[in-house]
Amino acid sequence: MAECTPMLRAVLTAVLCLLALGILLCLIRAIRGPRYTDRVIALNEICTLVIFVICILSYLLGKAYLVDVAILYGLLNLLAVGVNDGLSDVLML
Repeated sequence: MAECTPMLRAVLTAVLCLLALGILLCLIRAIRGPRYTDRVIALNEICTLVIFVICILSYLLGKAYLVDVAILYGLLNLLAVGVNDGLSDVLML
């Protein structure tokens, strides 16, 4: 794994803060969203941003197994969206 310089560490920390802000904004959208689709898209975006956070933390902490966790989380997100889509068809939402 490449060495993490102090400048790169500062930039990645700033990116983590921006991702946290994005997660917060998506959470607000998921709560306030007037339609079901707004909520589903916001939750999907939250999962995507969490995957980015896990990957950046994997690099900063030097723990390669966290990339595997991010991949597994992405697959679970895909499964959850598929189940949600099936439920929305059944419930006519």
